[in-house]
Amino acid sequence: MPGRVYRGKAGSAEREDVMDVDADGDFTRQVNALRWFHQIDFGNGVLSPGVIKAPKIRRMAKLIFDRPLAGRSVLDIGCWDGAYSIEAVRRGAARVLATDHYVWHEGWGDRRALDLARSRLAPQIEVLDAPVEALTEERVGRFDIVLFCGLFYHLRHPFAALEQVATLAKEVLVVESRIVAPFSRRPFMRFYPGAELDGDPTNWWAPNRACMEALLRDLGFRHIRFRRPDWRWRRGMFHAER
Repeated sequence: MPGRVYRGKAGSAEREDVMDVDADGDFTRQVNALRWFHQIDFGNGVLSPGVIKAPKIRRMAKLIFDRPLAGRSVLDIGCWDGAYSIEAVRRGAARVLATDHYVWHEGWGDRRALDLARSRLAPQIEVLDAPVEALTEERVGRFDIVLFCGLFYHLRHPFAALEQVATLAKEVLVVESRIVAPFSRRPFMRFYPGAELDGDPTNWWAPNRACMEALLRDLGFRHIRFRRPDWRWRRGMFHAER
């Protein structure tokens, strides 16, 4: 079903001059026709519908981008509708590559949502339709900051994928994941067959904090900082630095 365009508080005064909504409502109809995961703030009181609301995106962006981005390159793996890619541009990143594949081909999302948001808010974003397994240094190069958020626990072979994307990060790899047993000091990862984890059959794994930190250290990251993005300790964010 098409989503609903929200008009009200845009929540981002800096973007209110980015575009003028067409008087005939063409832009409104374009947004309304698409399926959104991220609630994108287009300015002028126009927000796309989305599962992840704009206030949460702003809060998460503050956690993800914990350092100046001016002049830096950013790779956003699993970008979906591109909310954090757009935020990276807004914060001054010199180059941003947004990649995804499964959500655009398995019916979860719509690539056209990213294309519309990019065209209106950050046309300099580069976009690549490719699965995680295809993201090699030979194909995409290396980036100062690599985002690997909301992907680890969806992968059947998560450590192999983590090892691969780690080679793409020159300075920092940001990993956000579903986690379990955050206070245990013994590293372990739990396997969830079927739809046991949150009713989603694509959720395969949940590491604990100690496990993710051990994996990242094994991949050569010397400094790892843990952030808690939700109050229930169900998710964890890790900034792994060389």
